[in-house]
Amino acid sequence: MSCTLFFTAGAKGGSGKTTAAKFLITYLREHGELPLLMDLDDENHTLARFFLDALQIKLHQEFAQDVVIEKALSGEHRFIVADLKAGTGHDVLKWFLTLPFEELKDRGVRLVCLGSVTSAPDSVQSFLNWAAALAHHVDYVIFRNLKDGDNLYDYDQTRQALEFRGTYDPDHVTLEKLSPLYQTELEIRKLTITEVLGLTDRTSGEERIGPILSPLLARARLRNYQRGIYEQLNQVMERLFHAELNVVDSLRGTAHG
Repeated sequence: MSCTLFFTAGAKGGSGKTTAAKFLITYLREHGELPLLMDLDDENHTLARFFLDALQIKLHQEFAQDVVIEKALSGEHRFIVADLKAGTGHDVLKWFLTLPFEELKDRGVRLVCLGSVTSAPDSVQSFLNWAAALAHHVDYVIFRNLKDGDNLYDYDQTRQALEFRGTYDPDHVTLEKLSPLYQTELEIRKLTITEVLGLTDRTSGEERIGPILSPLLARARLRNYQRGIYEQLNQVMERLFHAELNVVDSLRGTAHG
């Protein structure tokens, strides 16, 4: 069985890499997939706080990253989502560049880099540094995170960014700014929007959601917010897997409203 390995990239903390990974994970799960989750943030374990089944990798051990590729080659998982820690830099990128990309491709492993950029110039530059090194060895999905404003000049207008987009034709997903009140509650309570929508004020989960997220209108806003992201991810999957009809059809066939 072929495997698509999605991994977050870029050294800038706070750009929304884990947020992007979370939406991709819940999207895949709500479309009938069971991706293997790998948390390579050995300091904060951000992904594992939201998904208790995430495999935690201790990067201080020599060759620890190799387990990511071993899992991809095992044939047990159609999708893997690996979240690198904020601040991951030269060492992990150097490891990526030692990968036998052509052999992995021949054995059915596809690598998709998840980038997240904001209005902060260093969020764009840190990602572009990775893209310059990884080049055509991977596909790219860029999350345009508008949490700090919708003027992403360094990604939309600078020469290096325009060259990246023209050369690699990345897919894009826009993350509109979510109410800071809702965002804070989700973070504090370690909840995804999917979990909030699965629990109502008429269930035993009301206490877990709390008074800010449980009202009908709050959940309606979150539902609309997530639906907009999922509609974009539908298009991303269409482009990534247009030649693999079994993947696209399965994602379509189990789509949730």
